[in-house]
Amino acid sequence: MTSVDAAPQTPTADLDSVPAGKPMSESRRELSRVIWRANENMFGSGKGTIILEMIDDVAWATAARHADGHAVTVSLDDMTFISPVWPGDVVSAYAQVEDTGRTSMDIGVYVSARRMKGSNDPEPVAEAHLVFVAVDDNGTPRPVRPVTPETDTEYARHRAVAIRREHRKALARALAEAALPATR
Repeated sequence: MTSVDAAPQTPTADLDSVPAGKPMSESRRELSRVIWRANENMFGSGKGTIILEMIDDVAWATAARHADGHAVTVSLDDMTFISPVWPGDVVSAYAQVEDTGRTSMDIGVYVSARRMKGSNDPEPVAEAHLVFVAVDDNGTPRPVRPVTPETDTEYARHRAVAIRREHRKALARALAEAALPATR
């Protein structure tokens, strides 16, 4: 398995040309939508695919903002559905870059719902962590600026990225030892 941050076949811009880092908060994006009856699954709750699409869309917008250009989804590290959404709920997905590699960005996405019935306070409904890579017009990975956490919550999320990265590496090693065929 190749690391997301592995050097590309063709050298990209010199690392000296990478802009200075910026605060984690500058990458934040939000996307909201109403869950309609047309979005119901056979049990009456909102389809999970609606939430997954929102997560990928807001994560891409976050990555593109941070990278000052196009970025592509490399992986969905984890996806947790906390509670269902229902027709009439207004669902909001918030995303931010929580750490960067040389060309990659680890993005956290937090989804909440304001219920049509009951309290107007947002209720957590899902959480996901994705990895994106910044690419140029030819699809070649290009360097991204670092990100700087500023609050206690941002520092905790920044540290959690290191744990997920180690988990990805350990999983890749374990699968290689199991001699599973490559998926690529």
